[in-house]
Amino acid sequence: MTEDHEMTNFTFKIDRKTRAAFNALCDELGLTMSSVVLAMIRQAVRDQRVDFSLRDENGLTRQESDELIRRIQEAKEGKIVSHQLIEDE
Repeated sequence: MTEDHEMTNFTFKIDRKTRAAFNALCDELGLTMSSVVLAMIRQAVRDQRVDFSLRDENGLTRQESDELIRRIQEAKEGKIVSHQLIEDE
């Protein structure tokens, strides 16, 4: 930084398991948790947006997950339609 900035503390609570997992990820990347969080905050301020994925562990959005659950339930209840596969000759 070329300007002289007065620093301040930013504290928040997080569960131990998530903190440990985030710390392990940062260690693998050769970064500290503080440097990663600071970089994310600076990027959000610079870009005027918060950019992260809201997908679950299967890579699905909430809507996709809800749809999959609905279709699985329909299949369990026998509410499915079977179609014959048409192959090219």
